[in-house]
Parts: sequence; C-alpha cells; structure tokens
Amino acid sequence: MSTKPSRPTDDAINAEIAALTELQPRVRARSFFGDDHREAIGAQIAVLAGRMSMDEVHDTYGEDAFEDPIEFDQYVLDEAIAARDWMAGDLAPGFVSPSENWASLANG
Repeated sequence: MSTKPSRPTDDAINAEIAALTELQPRVRARSFFGDDHREAIGAQIAVLAGRMSMDEVHDTYGEDAFEDPIEFDQYVLDEAIAARDWMAGDLAPGFVSPSENWASLANG
C-alpha cells in the first residue's frame, strides 16, 4: 500500500518560496537543451506564492495563455505543474520539493 505525501503547510510553502528565491540567481541559467531554468523557477515561485490551482497554472503558463505560440514554453509549464503538485501533496512518493530538485544546479 503506497501512501500519498502530505500536503505542505503554509509555513512549508513559504519556506519553499524563500528557498527557490535564494536558489534562482545561483542556478545555471540554461540547460544543455536551452531550457530557461531561471524562468522555470520564477514560475514555480509564482505558483506557490499565488497558491494557484491547476486551472490557474494552465491559464498562466499553458499554450492558450500566449497570443504568440512561440512564447509558450513547455518546460516552464512542466515546472509550474511540478510546483503545484508539490503544494497540493500530489507528488508520487520519492519525488522531492522544487528547491531540492534545483539544488544540484546551484553554484556555491
């Protein structure tokens, strides 16, 4: 029987926002594939700070949120969804918080 992770408290969410804010300028700006790590972290911060629902995440970062399709970034949407899933306690066992996920890409 698997157990679902518990939903983080408001204090834990606020601590996660602080951790992401501290990590954002220290994380490598782009991946080998050109994905914008810092923009993705910014989206995660916004999702957590706004306590966004899944609909709000899609309204803000989904394809329909942009007039110009070239502005849409699937990577940013995926990371925003990951933050929302963590906040809602919907991550599968073994998955870590967004800040723990980014820590390996941080300098210093």
